Amino acid sequence: MKYTGQDIASAFVASATVFVVMAILGTVTKKDLSRWGSYASAALIGLIVAMLINMFLKSSAANYIFSFIAVIIFTVLTAWDAQRMKNIYLQFGGEVSTNGLAVMGALQLYLDFVNLFLQFLTIFGSNDNNN
Repeated sequence: MKYTGQDIASAFVASATVFVVMAILGTVTKKDLSRWGSYASAALIGLIVAMLINMFLKSSAANYIFSFIAVIIFTVLTAWDAQRMKNIYLQFGGEVSTNGLAVMGALQLYLDFVNLFLQFLTIFGSNDNNN
């Protein structure tokens, strides 16, 4: 699939906006997001299985729908990961290596952002019928 510069820019702006808002929300909210994170993790496993099955079926409509579902899942995971990193730092800040914590947190949040970007790219790129 070919992506235009506008598709890439739109996907980046959308994923950056969702990521920043959810990371801030996850960091400042007082509500415990661990239940939502568990649900999102389970949904992610189900989505991966469904996407693997769709690799053989090659349904573009299913792929498009799965992208929307993945955006919802990674939106929740972004807030949950941000809250988890904050809680780990507050609980064990003096006892664990902050470098190790920073690397682990950065990797988790990086994966959330990359997956958001890829799913938004699929959504915005699917609107082009001239591929």
